[in-house]
Amino acid sequence: MSTTSTDTPPLVLLSGLAADARIFTAQKIAFPQMCCPGWLEPERTETINDYAGRLAETLDESPCIVGGASFGGIVALHLAEHIDARAVILIGSIKSPSQLPMYARCARPFRFLIPFMPVRFLQTLTRPIATRFVKRHAPFAYGLACQFRDSNPVVFKWSLRRILDWSITPKVSCPVFHLHGDRDWTLPLRYTDPDESVAGGGHVLSLTHPIEVNSYIRQILSEVASTSRTAPERKGPEHESLPK
Repeated sequence: MSTTSTDTPPLVLLSGLAADARIFTAQKIAFPQMCCPGWLEPERTETINDYAGRLAETLDESPCIVGGASFGGIVALHLAEHIDARAVILIGSIKSPSQLPMYARCARPFRFLIPFMPVRFLQTLTRPIATRFVKRHAPFAYGLACQFRDSNPVVFKWSLRRILDWSITPKVSCPVFHLHGDRDWTLPLRYTDPDESVAGGGHVLSLTHPIEVNSYIRQILSEVASTSRTAPERKGPEHESLPK
């Protein structure tokens, strides 16, 4: 069932590392007002915040609800500092660098090796997975393989490096909502403090648990729409925080 409302701001969701809009296929069906911007090609040393500022300039949706999956959620938090965001939705993501898992913290001293990663070669290794046979019998693995195969190596390396050297928590002046899978081994639940968790959910919730994700988004859209009807009109990103 699709969700539309004249009181609900547009929904902008950012895909994760080595992913694209296909990760939100079920959400696009449920929420026609949703858009998933493509990743801009970053400057090699560009910070997440500077990147978010450039991304903000490409968006026509304002005010809006912004969110993202995994690394896309991190960028969404920074993006909320540059636009009139009414809420931020994190799906299998984290709110601050302190919630990065231990393996990511231990990998930080080795981030200088990222430019030497053979991403193109690794993408060729996904060819046996990105076949019609796998699509028929293991569509989830097929979908992830296709997204990694089609990802931009420059964006992939920059994103991975930015995850490892992320050190500044964005100062967001709107509510932040967080949904997480209790079996997420990429960003383990024990390092986070989500508002809700999905039983049996892994890292790619939007694909594996679309019903739960869509229901959660629908609740947030309803809450933001309700708040917008009772709150005075705001004129920019430097507005007062909405009650959660």
